[in-house]
Amino acid sequence: MTDRKKYYFLFFLIIVAKSIGVHAQQNSFTIETNTIVGKNTEFWKAAGSDHLFHHALKPSGQFLLNRMKKTNSHKYLRSHHTFNQDLKHGVIRGHKLYSEDQNGNPVYDFSNLNRVFKSYVENGIKPIVEYDYLPDALILKKSKENSGNDEGMTMVNIGPKDWEKWSDLMKTTTQNLIDVFGAEEVRTWYFEVWNEPDGWPKDQLEVFYKMYDVFVAAVTSVDPELKVGGPACYHEYFLRPFLNHVTNETNYVTGEKGTRIDFISYHIYGLSGKWLNQEPHIQPQVQQFVLSVLWLQRLVKDFPSLKKTEFHINEWGLSSNYYRTVADYPDLAYRNSITSPLFLVKLVNALFQIEDNYSFPTSMLLYWGFSWEADEDEFFVGKRELLTAGNTPKPIQTGFEMLAKLKSKRVKVIKKIKENRFGVLATKSESEEISFIVYNFEEADGEKMNGFDPIDITLKGLKPNANYHVEVIKMDKSNNNTYQSWKSIGSPENSQNINLEKLKKASELKVSEQLNLKSDPIGDLILNLKIDRNSMRLYKLKHQ
Repeated sequence: MTDRKKYYFLFFLIIVAKSIGVHAQQNSFTIETNTIVGKNTEFWKAAGSDHLFHHALKPSGQFLLNRMKKTNSHKYLRSHHTFNQDLKHGVIRGHKLYSEDQNGNPVYDFSNLNRVFKSYVENGIKPIVEYDYLPDALILKKSKENSGNDEGMTMVNIGPKDWEKWSDLMKTTTQNLIDVFGAEEVRTWYFEVWNEPDGWPKDQLEVFYKMYDVFVAAVTSVDPELKVGGPACYHEYFLRPFLNHVTNETNYVTGEKGTRIDFISYHIYGLSGKWLNQEPHIQPQVQQFVLSVLWLQRLVKDFPSLKKTEFHINEWGLSSNYYRTVADYPDLAYRNSITSPLFLVKLVNALFQIEDNYSFPTSMLLYWGFSWEADEDEFFVGKRELLTAGNTPKPIQTGFEMLAKLKSKRVKVIKKIKENRFGVLATKSESEEISFIVYNFEEADGEKMNGFDPIDITLKGLKPNANYHVEVIKMDKSNNNTYQSWKSIGSPENSQNINLEKLKKASELKVSEQLNLKSDPIGDLILNLKIDRNSMRLYKLKHQ
């Protein structure tokens, strides 16, 4: 080889080496397994539904509750219509808990409420109790002008015609719950007075503040250790004056300054159901949630006395309006597909980062959906449910079950090159087992993005020269994905006369790969991965 050829050959090798070096730096993460950044609070273990008092005791609801217990995927459930009953989209909501006899005396029927909450507790789940909406016997008047809100919720937003009976209703219900379940158990629950009061007429907001004050006085008079809060709104312009009332204004019951609030509840959705299939096209983004939470952090900071008050996002989803389907809104396919669990994991990771960097922890993240599709025996119609026909868990439920496999302590993750589509959520147990989720997900890609990306993960702080058994659980187009399995069998409309075995197999989280690896002399272990786009993996490492 001539000198000139040698020169060009060496030059070529240098360029290749540099390109490889640059390539190796991309999508690179370091997990410092001995640096604990916080507790894994599992704040996402929560769900809810408008129809829970109707669905929970049905076979599909019981199946889902049992699965939640088995997989440890959920800890809290929330539902509207504790005090009234109506019919919406062909399904009953709530129950007739309160009525009055011909003399106007209260008549209470706690039978269904107690049965539903008993089914929760038997499966290790805590109720979030909403004291809403007004029962017919306590409605002062019905007016279309103050019924409902701009998100499709319909209720009568007005104060009761008899405040004493309203207070007694809440006291009696609270006492019933303590009598049935015991004070120690009920003290682990949460109590709210209304849902999305943003729909109240502005000239009636003081009436809502009074309702909150009366609610707090009623519940805590039965047991002062019960947790009370609110307002479960979704507009910042509503939240600020409410927080000003509970911190600075006169309490309608005590006449003193301020009202007790143990948690602040707020709702965030990726987009409004009214925007679906309208121009311009809006794609739900985790960043939208991040911006909302950071603005809320600023808002709450203006009320120093609320610094240690829990913050709950006790409704969330990629899109609001639970009853809309893919038949009319094709974009809602993301409620069926792997997009929803990927969004969930990326959102959880982002909220933990807000906690770590802004000292604003999220104490609850509650997904709005349960078992409606399964009850109707409808396969993947695009509602916000966790369960579809044939008692088949949708991918969003599988995402909850993957998150439930993380360990108790969060460890430090260093992301060397910032790319929004990649993330790692890493944890360890008291026994030094390591468990982490790595995802490759960009919301704007949609479902059609193919290919993979290299991701290098270095684990530091392991035992030197030690053998580790590694289990990998994948969630992608081919693994642990009931939606793709349903499509592969021809997308049947319901579960009648079909073999559900393939869907059942896809619904049970299975180990996709097992490895035996060894750390180096300083306790490092490097994983050179190729992760499919729109996918995630759970890695579990145990020292042998």
